[in-house]
Amino acid sequence: MRAVVSYALIAIIGGAVGAGITKSGDIYDKIATHLSSPPSDPEGFWTTPAVPGYGKIHYENDAAYKPVPGLSNKIVFQITRSDGAMTDPNLGLERVARVVNLYIAAGVPKEQLKFVVSVTGDATPALLTDDHFHKLYGVNNPNLKLIQELNAMGVVVSVCDQSVAFHHYPNNWIDKSVVHALSSPTTVSTLENQGYAWLQM
Repeated sequence: MRAVVSYALIAIIGGAVGAGITKSGDIYDKIATHLSSPPSDPEGFWTTPAVPGYGKIHYENDAAYKPVPGLSNKIVFQITRSDGAMTDPNLGLERVARVVNLYIAAGVPKEQLKFVVSVTGDATPALLTDDHFHKLYGVNNPNLKLIQELNAMGVVVSVCDQSVAFHHYPNNWIDKSVVHALSSPTTVSTLENQGYAWLQM
């Protein structure tokens, strides 16, 4: 009797597994279709309220920990990597633009933003002039328009001169929209001593 019950259970389990395998193709097709379809967002879901075309945000009025007008709102952003393709704006600079957009969307006036960007390491080429960037990468520098928009919002973009030297760039290879700083570590430490929050981008 026990053997009969065992065979019956094996048959039931085997049938269920077989049915699952038969339907797994359908399930796979459904999952693959879902994952390969780009998500669609309603119009106006993403915005760039302060830095046009850069650092898109989705703003929620009732979210917690929003920036507050009237506080110091002092941040030093440190960018050390060259994320993404060289033909696209540096993702670290895009993230800075996102923070600017978030602060403005939260109601902080641009005059209250005390933002400094410190660029160093592999991110240094993002600050080259169009001519020198083109010679190295075959395209004009895609970061300069973004830097110009950040400057218009009062954001200071600086370069680590130690990194400029390590890259063997003459100082005049760096675009004039960028401030030369002694180094990125001293920029961060000096500004932290002045009450700036540090964000690694």
